[in-house]
Amino acid sequence: MNKVKISAVIPVYNSCSILQGTYTSVKKVLSEMTDEYEILFRNDGSRDGSQKVLEKIARSDKHVRIFFNENHGLGYVLRQMFKDARGELVVYMDADAYMTFGLSQLPSLAGRTNEADVVIASRYNHGSIPLHRLIPSRTYKLINELLFGVGIDDIGSGLVVFKKSALDRIKLYSDGFEIHIELYTKLHKAGFRIIEVPTDYVHWDEGSFNMLKHGPRTLAMTMKYWLTRYM
Repeated sequence: MNKVKISAVIPVYNSCSILQGTYTSVKKVLSEMTDEYEILFRNDGSRDGSQKVLEKIARSDKHVRIFFNENHGLGYVLRQMFKDARGELVVYMDADAYMTFGLSQLPSLAGRTNEADVVIASRYNHGSIPLHRLIPSRTYKLINELLFGVGIDDIGSGLVVFKKSALDRIKLYSDGFEIHIELYTKLHKAGFRIIEVPTDYVHWDEGSFNMLKHGPRTLAMTMKYWLTRYM
């Protein structure tokens, strides 16, 4: 069995109904990949029963660590989790990734870190994404390419493998969903190689990102990031 240590970092926001499935699926695939793994959940001020589910899971499994903060946004949560992770590889995944991406492809994604520092599971070749998500996503991709020169197809992918050594070399500030473009821009500028791997994907509309609610703010904060450039 592979001896590389892997940290799975999973943001949680009102995910009570799927957390047991998340945990079971992630544990299964990680335990088959390595005997050195940890599963980190950070609850971003959920208003449902997510915390109780996480506490129950953590009591039953020493591989699980849980954290809680008031609701600050995805960027804040990821910044904390990247620091908390102890593995050589850090797998960022949405809580619903086991339903949308399917985690059977995680070992092959992790294997690609032999050739890159960041491996993104890209939804836009094999995934079935409805037009109401596809058109804004493609538009946002073009805006980011124009502003930052980073030609990543799936900026907001919910399944990404990072080398911890790369994450440790950059400093992040964003609190919201704009964390994705700040993350990739800074990794790219620092000289780290980023690749995208086309993966199967099944769309699920119950995720934490709501296009109408979060889309305008994400675009506004992306423009602010471009103007202020904390690089």
